[in-house]
Amino acid sequence: MSENFQELKNIFSRTEDALKVFMGILEPTIENAKDEHERLYFHHIYEEEEHRQDRLAMVNPKLDYFISNPEASHSSNHEFIRLLQDISLEKFGLHNFLEHLDLALFQFKDTEHETSLKSLRDMTYEDYQMIKAMLNDLNEQFEGVVSTQASIPTDEKEDKAGHLKVDMYTDQPSQQDTRKTSSEATRYKKGLTIGSLKGR
Repeated sequence: MSENFQELKNIFSRTEDALKVFMGILEPTIENAKDEHERLYFHHIYEEEEHRQDRLAMVNPKLDYFISNPEASHSSNHEFIRLLQDISLEKFGLHNFLEHLDLALFQFKDTEHETSLKSLRDMTYEDYQMIKAMLNDLNEQFEGVVSTQASIPTDEKEDKAGHLKVDMYTDQPSQQDTRKTSSEATRYKKGLTIGSLKGR
């Protein structure tokens, strides 16, 4: 368990560093926006990522505690279960960050920021695949209490219409993204939702 938590801590630390770089790119863009639409657009992205920084600042010390105290990592410890659910929400935050980086790549194409953003995007994509696999394993180990409906992006919800999903973010292999496997998609779809836990 502490090995999984150490890897999650590594992911979140990389994300914190990436957020600083990304927000540093956005700040002058917001300040020098050509109109209110552009200002609001990038302010919204900036604010979401700033909020995520605040959440990570709360989650990382909890991870440190359970890394140092592996005996506390059990399903009867409410703080441990709460941490697992917080981690699940941070998986969703990583998905949003991936989308924000892709949006920024449209805006900053052929600028001095493009290479840096592509690098952040590639790292975030890999971290997102890792955290999905880890959370799937934790969800199976702890009987579905890890994943919540709130942590599943629209692109990965089975009950959402296809036109509301973006292929490169779905778990189904497509021509746009062949890096994902169908077994990975099947593994991720296992697990319980908040609705199925209400009877517990």
